[in-house]
Amino acid sequence: MSSLHIRSLGETPTSIWALNATQVRDLTASLSPTPGGGSISIFTATLGLALVHKGASISLKRSGEDVPRREALMELCERINSTLVSMSGFADDDSQAFRNYLVARSLPRTTEEEKTLRNAAMETAILHATRIPIASAKEICVALAQAERAVKISDHHLLTDVFGGAILMKAAVEAVLLNVVANVFLLSDEGMRAALQQERIELERSSCAIHEAIARAYQARTAEELSDISANSAH
Repeated sequence: MSSLHIRSLGETPTSIWALNATQVRDLTASLSPTPGGGSISIFTATLGLALVHKGASISLKRSGEDVPRREALMELCERINSTLVSMSGFADDDSQAFRNYLVARSLPRTTEEEKTLRNAAMETAILHATRIPIASAKEICVALAQAERAVKISDHHLLTDVFGGAILMKAAVEAVLLNVVANVFLLSDEGMRAALQQERIELERSSCAIHEAIARAYQARTAEELSDISANSAH
């Protein structure tokens, strides 16, 4: 894989959203510490939600005279737009949190005072780098709930986009929470470790439950469509 695109960037932009798709791919594959697993997981979840928005917004455009459905789709699209903005920010927050950790780790540790300051800075950075994935996973669960609504009211021919986006978001929750598993054991506060681990477990369960509901709704809508096709063919 060529690194020419990375070299042409000059100073790497602070936002992953300032890169084009090729640059995101190449920078992720490079030796650069960021973007890493957390920010790329959130980036992927955001694209997944964008697919959900596609399904809902095209359905809205084609909603015709069905006023209640049109209003429901309009409200859903507005909510998804808001979540897209907030989720996008988490991708950059995750990268910045890791950069902050690298800065803390590079602090001098020659004297006891320097060691104390370095340890405190690292503890703060690790805690922040653990809380960002948890906050991100919570936001992705919000997005999954929006996908559940979308799969119930979007047009049949757009359900693959909606369900595909939900699959990406479900995987992103699992992937981003791996950072919690990796970071939590570096914290000295046992109570904080336990609390963060419990939040991680609850988020994994929540995302699984919502995704299973989406899958059931998708299967029901697909079966409904096949039934309609069979009935029309019989005539």
